[in-house]
Amino acid sequence: MTITTVLLILAIVLTTGAPAWAQGKSITLSMLAGYKEDVLRASLPEFEKKTGIKVVVDAAPFADMYKKQLLSLSTGGRYDVLFMDEPWVPPLSEFLLPLNERMKTLDLADFVPTTVASGAFQGKQYAIPVDPNVQILVYRKDLFEQKGLKPPATWDELLAAAKALHDPAKERYGIAVTASSDIQTALYMLLTMWSHGAELVDASGRGGLNTPAGRKGGEVFLELLKSTPPNVRSYNFADVNKSIQLGQAAMAIQWASGARPMEDKTRSSVAGKLGYAKVPKAVRQTPMRGVWTIAIAKNSANQEAAWQFATWLSGKEFGQAAVKYPSATSAIHSPRFSVLRDPSTKALLPYADALLESLQITKERPRLREYADIQEHLRVTAGKLTAGELTLEAALKEIDAGTNRILGR
Repeated sequence: MTITTVLLILAIVLTTGAPAWAQGKSITLSMLAGYKEDVLRASLPEFEKKTGIKVVVDAAPFADMYKKQLLSLSTGGRYDVLFMDEPWVPPLSEFLLPLNERMKTLDLADFVPTTVASGAFQGKQYAIPVDPNVQILVYRKDLFEQKGLKPPATWDELLAAAKALHDPAKERYGIAVTASSDIQTALYMLLTMWSHGAELVDASGRGGLNTPAGRKGGEVFLELLKSTPPNVRSYNFADVNKSIQLGQAAMAIQWASGARPMEDKTRSSVAGKLGYAKVPKAVRQTPMRGVWTIAIAKNSANQEAAWQFATWLSGKEFGQAAVKYPSATSAIHSPRFSVLRDPSTKALLPYADALLESLQITKERPRLREYADIQEHLRVTAGKLTAGELTLEAALKEIDAGTNRILGR
């Protein structure tokens, strides 16, 4: 290597702050379309300027994203790095780059432990946490005060509050959830069943919802639907948010990522009037974990560039930028204690304490390679239940039978 070449490389590094190998590198990212995409795209120019790595974003809607990732990974497709819902980590793990050694370079003590667990499977780390999503309870402080109600700590208290605040004549409803064939419906129902002691897959590896605990949880879920807006059978994630933002619902159980738009005065008529708490409990308190992670394709030819992007996306710098970004539908938070506990974060995100408290007691969905298929079966059957096509008893039998069939039991 000539002196001229060395000087040229040195000049590039000093000018850009990026290693020479990164100059001109391009990686392709599989990203969730719409939800969370806005804050990522707004921050990418800063990453690209700092590193010299170009990120090509291929966005897909949630309903299609897992299938696209599976197809790309299993056929040696074009994705280098993948934004991945945590239940997808086990079934896709064979195609992902193990990150155990690389993770040692990170300040792991700064990550909420449950968020790190979201990217692990069978003792290996395949993904880094990016967005520590968890279900929380959202409620209208002003309406609760008017009725002399306290934030509900149990499902019985939640049902009572929903009934007390439900006033269809005034187009005000007790609580917003989904009751459509959307995946959120299945997860709301699973939450109430978990809380009453049931398991989707029990300790013996078989379906565990067709039990007294499962039936009780299902009854609570169906009772909640009596205090919801009339069109919840077509609701999705965004509709739950809208019902709060428009002042239609007094409460909601929603992923924490949906709370950011609720506090945006340009989008929400109730910004500043909302309180946040952990989801109610029955025999146990089980806020559901739904961490979005970042993983690297094992066959990627750009693993170092992909790792640099993954560490940036899970880092404090991006986490602090995401706190400030006025996301329209679903925010990205940070998996780091240092960001979630920062006074500036709490000033912008009134639900930061509820988010962190919930993350520390959160319950994960079964870590199984077959989980994506189990959850899809749960979604379809829950939709049949809320549509009146199945009784609760029939739905529970069908869910367990499908789970056992998928698991070969």
